[in-house]
Amino acid sequence: MMHNRSFAHLLLPVVLVLAACGNANAPDLARTLQIGNFAEPGTLDPNKLDGAWEGRIADALFMGLTTNLANGDIVPGMATSWTTSPDGLTWTFKLRDAQWSDGTPVSAADFVSGMQRLMTSVPASSSVSVYFFVENAEAVRSGKMPANALGVRALDPKTVEFKLNRPAPYLPRLLSWANAAPAPRHIIASYGEAWIKPEHMVGNGPYLLKEWKAGDFVHLVKNPKFFDAATVCLNDLYFYPTKDVIAAERAVRSGKLDINFDFSGSRLAEINKNMPGYAHVTQGQRTSYINFNMRRPEFKDLRVRQALSMAVDRDFIALQVLADGSEPAYSIVPKGIKSYAAGTVTLASKGQSQDIRVAKAKALLEAAGYGPNKPLVLTFAHRNSGEVPKIAPVLQANWQSIAPWVKITLQGNDNAIHYASLQRGDYQFADASWGTITSDAIEHLEIIRTGGGSNDGAFSDPVYDKLLDKAARTADIKQREETFLEAEARALDQLGITPVIFDSMRQLVNPRVTGYQVNGTGDNPFRLMCTKEAQAAK
Repeated sequence: MMHNRSFAHLLLPVVLVLAACGNANAPDLARTLQIGNFAEPGTLDPNKLDGAWEGRIADALFMGLTTNLANGDIVPGMATSWTTSPDGLTWTFKLRDAQWSDGTPVSAADFVSGMQRLMTSVPASSSVSVYFFVENAEAVRSGKMPANALGVRALDPKTVEFKLNRPAPYLPRLLSWANAAPAPRHIIASYGEAWIKPEHMVGNGPYLLKEWKAGDFVHLVKNPKFFDAATVCLNDLYFYPTKDVIAAERAVRSGKLDINFDFSGSRLAEINKNMPGYAHVTQGQRTSYINFNMRRPEFKDLRVRQALSMAVDRDFIALQVLADGSEPAYSIVPKGIKSYAAGTVTLASKGQSQDIRVAKAKALLEAAGYGPNKPLVLTFAHRNSGEVPKIAPVLQANWQSIAPWVKITLQGNDNAIHYASLQRGDYQFADASWGTITSDAIEHLEIIRTGGGSNDGAFSDPVYDKLLDKAARTADIKQREETFLEAEARALDQLGITPVIFDSMRQLVNPRVTGYQVNGTGDNPFRLMCTKEAQAAK
C-alpha cells in the first residue's frame, strides 16, 4: 500500500530547493506549475486508465484525433479534418504530420491499436461501454470476436475510419478523451507493460513523462517533438496526490501549489475572504450515486434497494453538509446535457418529508423479511477523497435511522483501491460517481446497461437495455430524448443505482496562472496555460 505522507512537505525539496541551490537542471519557476491532483494514478497507460486524476495527466502526455480548448469546445487534434457519411455511420479522419517523442511518425495504425487495446484491456476501463456504438465493439470486449474485427481501420498511414452500428454525433468529443489516444506500437512491442515507465514511455502530446515517484509526484516536461510545441508556454508540470483538501488549500495559499482540483465547499466563504480570485465553482455534469452489488442476495430484492434509496436525505447532504453548489439528485442525468430535459423524471420519493420516507423504508424492509430477528447488516464502501468522507457518515446515519436492526459499517479506501474493488465485484454497496465525457444523456444511462464497462454492480434489465438500444437507433432528436426519458424512468424504478447529488466542480487556481478557464466538462488543457511572469518576460 502506498504511504500516506502529506504531499505538502515534498514540494519544497522537489522544485524550490533545486532552484535555490542554483542547480543547472532546476525548473524555470516562471514556467512551472505545481498541481494538486486528487489521487495517485493507478496507471498512465491512456487506453487503460479509469479516473479523472489519471486522465488529467494522460491528456498532457497524449493527444487524440480531437482535442479541446479551455472553454471545452472540441477542435482538431492529431486529425486535421474529418467527414461523416449521410447516415452518420462512417467517420473518416485525416491525420496531420506528427511524431512520437522519439521521432517515429504517428500513424493511423497507432490509433487503431489504441482503440483495440481499450476494448481488450483487463480489467476494463469503466468508460469502455461508452464506445459500444463502434461496429463490433461489444463483441470484441466480450471476447466473441477478435480485436481486429473492431470497426476502426487504417485506410492508409494518414487516414483513420470509424464504422458505427448506430449514429453517434458526439464521437469527436469522445475522441478527445485520453482513452482514445493512439498507442506507440513500437514501444509497447519492445517493453510490454513496462512501456509506461519514464525511461521507456513516448508520447505524442505536449509533455513527456520525466519522473514518476509513486505516492509523491509525477513530473512532466515539455515535449519538443509535439507538433504545436512553439505555442506551449510551460516547461514543467508537477502533479501531487492531494486527497487531503485542507492541506491542499494551505499549500495553494502558501504558494507551494498553483492549482488544486478540489477544495472543501464549506471553506468557500473563508477562501474568498483570504484568497480572493483563487476559488472557482461551477455546476459540473457529474452524478454521485450509490452502487448496489446485484450479486449479493440482499440486493436482488428490489425492496431493499428501494428502502436504502428512500432513506437518503439528499437535500440535507447537498444543501447543509456540503453547501458548495452541489444539488440533491433525484434523477440520474445531470443538468447541462445537450438535447435532454434533465430532471423531468425523478425518484418517486422526491418531495416527501424525511420522516415519511424513513417510515416507508422500514415498511419495505419488513416486507422483505428483515427485523429484530433478521437484521440487515451491510458494509458501505466509499472513497476517502474529496467530500466523500463527510457524506458517508450521513448516509450511515440515514440508513440506521430506519430501525435499530439496520446496521451499516463504513469502509473507506483510497480511490485506486476503492474502484479496483468495485471492478472485481468485491463489495456490498458503494459510493461512485460519473462525470460526462460526451455531454450526451446516453453516457450516464449506460452506467447500468447489461455488461457495460461501468456496470460494476452487474445490474441487468432487458427492458432497460431495449430502451437504450431503441434510443441509440433513433435519428430524430426529440424521439431520442423521449426514449431516453423513458429509460431513465425505468432506471429510477428498478434502482440498479440510486443518485445522491449532482456535484459542483471546485478548483483553487493561483491568479498567476493564465489560460485557465472553468467549464462544465472539467477539461483544462495544460498546453494552453501559462503564468503572468512568463508572459511578462516575453
